Amino acid sequence: MDILLEKIRAGDQNSFKEFYHVQFFKLYQFAFSFVHLKEPAEELVNDVFLAIWQRRDILDTIGNVQIYLYVSVKNACLNYLRRNQLPVPLSVDDLSVDHLQLVADPELLVMQKETQRLIREAIEQLPPRCRLIFKLIREDGLTYKQVAAILDISVKTVDNQLWVALKKLTLLLQAIHA
Repeated sequence: MDILLEKIRAGDQNSFKEFYHVQFFKLYQFAFSFVHLKEPAEELVNDVFLAIWQRRDILDTIGNVQIYLYVSVKNACLNYLRRNQLPVPLSVDDLSVDHLQLVADPELLVMQKETQRLIREAIEQLPPRCRLIFKLIREDGLTYKQVAAILDISVKTVDNQLWVALKKLTLLLQAIHA
């Protein structure tokens, strides 16, 4: 990622496009959990990427670009909600996260369709905070510390919520297969 960011700082548009394509979908999902509208979520994420491109010369001053992106998207969403006089989430529990997953291999999709459906249904039954933290860690690959920084909660809270999510998923899936 450092090499890619260095190329972006140098003005390489192809590197920026690659960076954008790698990061966009998970940031879009994150934005959607705040605004619940497809177009504004997409626009807000694109605005963050535009700001990154326009200020690419300061990328080397950002400690962790991943956290910076998530926090920037979160702040853009909260500003959007305030500007449009929509309810601003007071806590992580107020966010609604859909479990979305893209599968590239159609044969694998056919073979695992029922299992994936059951897992998606089990994830959707999780409390909102558990679902969001589960998604950020298990699907987006963020660390506990990164999630804590993004959501402005303690690492211990992240750990506890992920534990709760995994325990509930285990119980739900065991009940289905019983």
